[in-house]
Amino acid sequence: MTMDEKNRLGRGLKDVSRFYLSDSPREEVRGKEPGRDPSLPRQCRVVRVICPASALMGAFFTANFSLELARHRHRTAVFDVSGRDGEGVEAVLREVAHPDPASGCLWVRLYGLHDIPVYCSGSAGEAGLSERLSESAGHQGHRWAVVNSPFCLDSLEKSPVNFDALLLSTLDEASLLQCYACTRVIVQRDPQAGVSLVLVEPASDEQARGVFSRFSAFVKERLGVSVAYLGHLLRDEALERSLSGHRPLVLGFEPSPARESLAAVSRAFLEQRRLPVPGDGGGQ
Repeated sequence: MTMDEKNRLGRGLKDVSRFYLSDSPREEVRGKEPGRDPSLPRQCRVVRVICPASALMGAFFTANFSLELARHRHRTAVFDVSGRDGEGVEAVLREVAHPDPASGCLWVRLYGLHDIPVYCSGSAGEAGLSERLSESAGHQGHRWAVVNSPFCLDSLEKSPVNFDALLLSTLDEASLLQCYACTRVIVQRDPQAGVSLVLVEPASDEQARGVFSRFSAFVKERLGVSVAYLGHLLRDEALERSLSGHRPLVLGFEPSPARESLAAVSRAFLEQRRLPVPGDGGGQ
């Protein structure tokens, strides 16, 4: 084996150690799904991602969060009902999602992990969301349906399906008040809904926790409900390159504070639901 061949092999092993993409159909990953009793019926839980301050950040988070769930071996489907051309999930995933005319959706295919269907129907697709999720076995056996949603209180109130919510907020008062308005509508619609907050671009972890503490106390006083804290999302050069290159940040290999913060938020989401979080070895 030549030195050049050895170098290529080393790079290939590094690629496989995380996850990488395939543009061809393949068999689904077999085996027991983590955290699930096979004697019980599958249930697909809907999670709406709402970012009042930035439609593009909401789409970016939806795409990367869904990939992280898949990396932890959770079957995941993605829906985009934001209706924002050029700032939706399809734009974020442009370089890694492959269209499938037969199913009418995009597919992100990851070696060694479950394929991820991506439905981009825009705001007119709210009614279709319920229909898709009513398909056999709770949307074909997926555990999570992650929905990129617009900041629209009327849409949240009239959602055809129950859901949990991940709210993304910057630290400014206007963004936090918009997240409070979302929380109020969500819990009035469904008192059992789980609401979690992710803070974007804090100066430090201490600042983020201080802002969340004040926000959660305000929500508790006004609405009598608790909001969970999933952590904060950093913004760095790797994130900017991810957006401009239309390739999810979590597929990159370059160490990045933004990528690590995304992974931490995803782990916190699973841990709060008492679901297993495998080691951080790329799903291997």
